Amino acid sequence: MATLLACLLHASPVAAQPVTIYRCTDAAGVLTVQNKPCPAGSTQREQQMQGVPSSLSGASAPPASTTAPAAAAPANAPQPDDTPIFLSAPAQAAPPQAGAGREFVTTSTGPEPRILDSANLPRTPAADTAPPDPDRPPPPPLFRCATYDNDSYLSEEQEVPPRCLPLRTVGLDGNPAAGAGRACEVVRDQCSRVPDGAACDAWRRYAREAETRWRFAHPDNVEKRQAEYDRLAKIVSTSCGG
Repeated sequence: MATLLACLLHASPVAAQPVTIYRCTDAAGVLTVQNKPCPAGSTQREQQMQGVPSSLSGASAPPASTTAPAAAAPANAPQPDDTPIFLSAPAQAAPPQAGAGREFVTTSTGPEPRILDSANLPRTPAADTAPPDPDRPPPPPLFRCATYDNDSYLSEEQEVPPRCLPLRTVGLDGNPAAGAGRACEVVRDQCSRVPDGAACDAWRRYAREAETRWRFAHPDNVEKRQAEYDRLAKIVSTSCGG
């Protein structure tokens, strides 16, 4: 009997039992990790995990303690069960839409090509805009012209020269490759005077566009473009205070 007891005391620990973990994904994409098979309608993925090894009773008995034994759990205390533990994957925020909250003003061609710059972006007028100085002379009239394709540009002339838009020509048999001669359609832009209350803002924008044409001009046209910008900048400074 003594020999059998000694063998039990020195016996090796019981081998650990594997544990099966179930990863369940429902139709809404919510991930759940539990120790029971997934419910119907979910995508199930099983994963084997190594359990914790245990020893025979009494093989590693703790030494005697002089502290008082812990109080017994009350009769109505909740008992552990096999209720699955649900871990919901955090919701991901939707990415911001490109271009949200920003609007751009389209540009095209008026009497001459224009370059898109900050002058063509919408601007919020300052809340503390100073009233016009009565001692300053009013700016010259400026006109806003609308093109046939719903674009617009500023001009110092109310009657701008007409433009001729090229048309496609074809041969007598309708073949575009056999077209002979050239044809165009004459279009006229409709211009209206900028109101006096918005004249200074329009002149500032008109000067900025001239500055852009000057700074990006071909070397042969730099002198001409700079002189045009200097003229407009002087008008803005004299009538609108810069």
